[in-house]
Amino acid sequence: MAEEKLIISKIYGYCVMNVVSLGVKNIDEFVPGVGPSSLNLLYGAPGTGKTVIGMQFLAHGARRGENVLYISLDQSAYEVKRDFESMDIFIDELYVFDAVPLSESKVEAKPVREVTPITKLTRLKDITPAKKGFEADILSLKSTLKNVFDRMTFDRIVVDSITALRYFYMRGILPDSGVHSFMQFLLSNTNAAILITAENFDNLLVEKSMVDSVFYLTDGDKVTELIVEKSTVACALDIVPLSFTKSGFVVDEKFYLKYMKRRGR
Repeated sequence: MAEEKLIISKIYGYCVMNVVSLGVKNIDEFVPGVGPSSLNLLYGAPGTGKTVIGMQFLAHGARRGENVLYISLDQSAYEVKRDFESMDIFIDELYVFDAVPLSESKVEAKPVREVTPITKLTRLKDITPAKKGFEADILSLKSTLKNVFDRMTFDRIVVDSITALRYFYMRGILPDSGVHSFMQFLLSNTNAAILITAENFDNLLVEKSMVDSVFYLTDGDKVTELIVEKSTVACALDIVPLSFTKSGFVVDEKFYLKYMKRRGR
């Protein structure tokens, strides 16, 4: 099961149970986390660090012996592994499923494709340059992921990024409605705490009602800000400044110390 812990918010007086931490150092004082069986969105411009926070979210669970899954729709698993080699984030034990869009030369007018089920996922530490992504359209992507979910239970899942899902749809299918359908698919097939990243959320999906939490990541002049637009978990603050380190994002130290001093801690 996903990590369960008791968090008491002195500001609001709420007792929040069964919260899954985002894994960012010191952030639990402000944003306790997300629900253990929830669908959550993290969006922002390219390069703001959405994948880093996604990895911190998964690494936090992996350290506690949870089964965590990284679904990459944008980069190959080896590219992701290479990007994080210089960082001190515990990603070796993450299971990874990377998919690439079916090439146009293989798309049929009325596609009926035999799906090769993935019977055993690979951990990120075992990924090599020879590892190829699963070539799929949206139909085979869903079928194969369902096979994965049927065979294994996950506590945390990151989908990175939902924006790239549009390339898995064939002509005649609207990507915007497809994103909504894919989110419904995730909700129906797993009870994990799911974090979905997106680069251009407002243009991709107008409805935010189906997700439990919405976080916006913006890169300011000096620090990155995590903005809580929506949450089912009581949060002490709506805007938290973050600093980037070798271990990933942490709550800005000056801000954190000033806040804790003000609270007498």
